[in-house]
Amino acid sequence: MTKLVRKKKSQSPVARPENRQAPANDWWSKAFGIRSMGVAIAGCLLLYIALPMNEGYNWAWNGLLKGNWNFIRANRNASLEERNQMKMGFDFSYLNHIRKNTPEDAVILFPLREHITEQSGNMKLGYDITNKSWVTHFVYPRLALYKDEKDTNPLYNQVTHVAIIAGHGYEDLEYEVADKPAFALFPKKHPDR
Repeated sequence: MTKLVRKKKSQSPVARPENRQAPANDWWSKAFGIRSMGVAIAGCLLLYIALPMNEGYNWAWNGLLKGNWNFIRANRNASLEERNQMKMGFDFSYLNHIRKNTPEDAVILFPLREHITEQSGNMKLGYDITNKSWVTHFVYPRLALYKDEKDTNPLYNQVTHVAIIAGHGYEDLEYEVADKPAFALFPKKHPDR
């Protein structure tokens, strides 16, 4: 029987690429590092000189950020309700009145969105009141409906209160009101009936 003997292949050294990094004292890395630091310093100087000349920057830094910071420090003991009142003015006062004077299961009908931002005397609600999500945030767990949802929202038949805004909404009450203020809140059905 013959024995098969394998011959080992002669292994020649394979040229492998060396993974070596340039030494830290290499002139190229020094030049690149110095150049990068120079660009960074020049950029900082440019921002330091150019930003104060920019009107948007002045408004954002000096007006908005510093102004808000000073206001916050001056009113740090104010309650959340007082802060909302200071920030949103009459919009918050009106929604807060609705929240305090209706039961939690109330369904409140608001007039058409185009009537909400009308001026009445010296009072006017902001555009935010036309946003159902925003209004619901402040009156929750009460529900807010708008008059233009009559055909699409099944809760329209369950309205319990009517928000009177800029004199609009009295037509949705089931009774006549003698004194008609421009901004008010009334139950849809007469409270005595």
